[in-house]
Amino acid sequence: MAAQTSPSHHVLVLGGTAEARALAQALGAAGLPVTFALLSPTGSVEPPRHCRLHVGSFGGEEGLRSFLTHEGITVFINALHPHAVFMQQRAVDVAQTLTIPTFRLQRPLWQALAQDQWQHFTSAADLCAAVAHAGHQRLFGAIGPQAMRAFLPLAEHATLYGRRFDPGKGDGEAPVTWIDAAPHPSLEDERGLFKSLAIDALLTKNSGGARPAKLDAAARLGLPVFLLDPPTLSGPSMTQWEDILEAVLALPAPEDPQGL
Repeated sequence: MAAQTSPSHHVLVLGGTAEARALAQALGAAGLPVTFALLSPTGSVEPPRHCRLHVGSFGGEEGLRSFLTHEGITVFINALHPHAVFMQQRAVDVAQTLTIPTFRLQRPLWQALAQDQWQHFTSAADLCAAVAHAGHQRLFGAIGPQAMRAFLPLAEHATLYGRRFDPGKGDGEAPVTWIDAAPHPSLEDERGLFKSLAIDALLTKNSGGARPAKLDAAARLGLPVFLLDPPTLSGPSMTQWEDILEAVLALPAPEDPQGL
């Protein structure tokens, strides 16, 4: 696809998903200067090619505004992970005040299939209460080390397993048995893991995007799945990163970036 914009456009992509990475890489390959922002790298995933990488916090809402002005950003794209709750809301709030083009990528959440045994929750506390009431004893929390803190009460009456990319993350004193690995892309590998641990319930965030093997493995084993849904955000969004790519490439040449 040939770029229709001036190469002087400078795009900021707030990343945290595979779709964000693909979008940033495609924009960079089209010849636009792109800054790809991550709070912290995830596992061994390589940053997108053709992009400048910004790692770490911007320093709150004012820090983000300052970055946009100082770097001459002319297109702002929020492609954060759906469960990056505080950063998502901050990005939405900032975007509403900008005079440059803004876009938000909202990938569709996972939808249950016929064989799935899912329960949806909007708070970790409610999810934990439901799991405890159901009496499950061997739990697999596919929710990441940081989010696991909200689920630690479950360890008072059940064995709690978690998975992490980085062995340095996660409280070593927490009552969690950590598996230091990336999620298996294979249904059979995930199924084998759950069987070997005698898991009787799966806890996970509903992160959307491609359906992961852990959900198929749970369905195959007849395991109940307790899903934490992300908050609902207001404002326009697109569900496909390719649509944002096309929209950005169709933009006219940027105006003075100091008009933020």
